[in-house]
Amino acid sequence: MSSRETAFDVVVVGAGTAGANAAYQLADRGLSVALVDKRELSKSGAQWFNAILEWQFERAGVESPVPPESSPRVPRSHMISPSGAVVMQITNPPTLSTDMAALGDRLRSNATDRGVRTFDSATGLTPVLDGDRLIAIEFGESERVRLTAPLFVDASGLRGVLRKASPPLRRWCPDISGDELCTASDFHFRIADQTGAQEFLARNGATAGDTVSMLGLSGGFSTCGITVSADLTWVGVLVGCLANGSYGTGPSMLAGVRDREPWIGEVIHGGSGLIPLRRPYPRFTAPGLALVGDAACQVFPAHGSGIGLGLIAGRILADTVTGPRSSSHGDIGDERLLWEYQHRFMTEFGGLLASYESVRRMSTKLGSDGVSALLESGVMNESLTRAGLDQRLSTPDLKDLPIMAGRLARRPSLAIKVLPMLARSRAAAFLGGSHPRELDLDALDRWDRKLTRVLGPLPG
Repeated sequence: MSSRETAFDVVVVGAGTAGANAAYQLADRGLSVALVDKRELSKSGAQWFNAILEWQFERAGVESPVPPESSPRVPRSHMISPSGAVVMQITNPPTLSTDMAALGDRLRSNATDRGVRTFDSATGLTPVLDGDRLIAIEFGESERVRLTAPLFVDASGLRGVLRKASPPLRRWCPDISGDELCTASDFHFRIADQTGAQEFLARNGATAGDTVSMLGLSGGFSTCGITVSADLTWVGVLVGCLANGSYGTGPSMLAGVRDREPWIGEVIHGGSGLIPLRRPYPRFTAPGLALVGDAACQVFPAHGSGIGLGLIAGRILADTVTGPRSSSHGDIGDERLLWEYQHRFMTEFGGLLASYESVRRMSTKLGSDGVSALLESGVMNESLTRAGLDQRLSTPDLKDLPIMAGRLARRPSLAIKVLPMLARSRAAAFLGGSHPRELDLDALDRWDRKLTRVLGPLPG
C-alpha cells in the first residue's frame, strides 16, 4: 500500500459548521490548514435547519445568513404548556432559523478561499501519538494519507475521534449517558392541505408564519415546535426529548406529529441526531489538541443548541493561538497556550452554560406535570423565557421577586422543587465562569468537583 505525507500548521477533523469555521479562522490568520471529514464535504455536519442568534454570528466572525440560507423571521412563538392550559406568546423571538447544509457550504467555501486544503471521504482515520501528544493522522484505503501538524482540532462531534485517542483527556471527557443526550429531529415538509394547516393555527391562536411550541409532551425536557410558513406552502417540525429510553426518540415523536396532523405532506429535507446536553467538559485541550463544538460539549444545555457556540469556539481558538502570547510559546500546540483558549471560552460562557444545565436538570426533574405547574404559576414569564431563547443569563427583576414568591407560596409542592434548583442555577453561574487561569490540573479538579456538587446528581 502506498502512502504520502503532508505537513500543516493545523489539521481540523470534522468539516461541519464548527470545524469549517475553525479552519477558516485559523487560515485567515496566516496558518496552513487541512480540513478532513469522513464524508463528502457537501454532506458534512448537520443537514437540517437550526436556530442561531445574530450575536453568535457576530461573535464568531461570520456574516449572518440571508434567505434562502435562512428562513423568514418568525413574528410570534406560541409556547403551550403540556396540559394546554397556558399559552405564552413571545413576539419577535431572537432566533434565526438557518439551513445548516447551506451554512456549512458557505463556511467551507470561506475556508478554501483562504487556502485551506480539504480531504473528504477520509475513511479509516487513525490518530498517531508520540507519548501523550497527537502528532499525525492517517486515513485512506488504497493509498494512506498521513497529515502532520503541531496542532490538531477535533470538530468531529459526539464521536470525538481525536478526543478519544488522547490519553490526557480520557479522565476529563467521559462518555455521555442518555440522561445528558437529546434525541432530536428537524424536518421541513410540504403542506398537503392548506385548510388543515389553517385549522391547526386557529386551534392554537396562531397565524401563518408563527411557531407553535408544545412543551413537555415527552417528559419535562422535551419540545415539539411547528412553524407554518406565511404562504402556507411548507411547515417546519422540530421535536426532541431525552435519549434515555424513557420518552421515545426524535424520529418517533416526529411520526406522532405526522399522525396527528395529516395536513403535513411530503418531506422536503431534514435530519435527526443526538445532541449533548451537559456543560462543556472541564478540560477540552491537551498537548497538540483542541476540541470545538459538540466534541467539547459546547452546547446550550437548556434546549440543546450548539451551532452558534461551536462557531464562536473556532474564533476564540484562532485568536488565542495567533495572539500576543503565542510567540512566547513557539509552538501553537503547546498545552499552556491551548489552556488559554479553554480558559477564555469558559470565562466567557462557562457560567452561562453551567447555569442553564441546572435549568435543564430542573425541567427533567419536574416532568410534564411539573412543567405545566411551573408555567401555570406564572413564575416562568416572558422575560425569563426570552433570555433562554437568546442564550443569555437572566435573573428576575427585583420588583418581580415578591410576585414570584407569592405565586410559589400558593404552590408549596412546586416551590419545594423549584427554589433549590434556582439557587443551584445562581451558584453555578458564579462558579462556572471561574475556570483556573493557568495550567493546573489539581486546581481544575477542585473547580470541577465544586461545580458538580453545586449542580447535584442527575435526575433520573
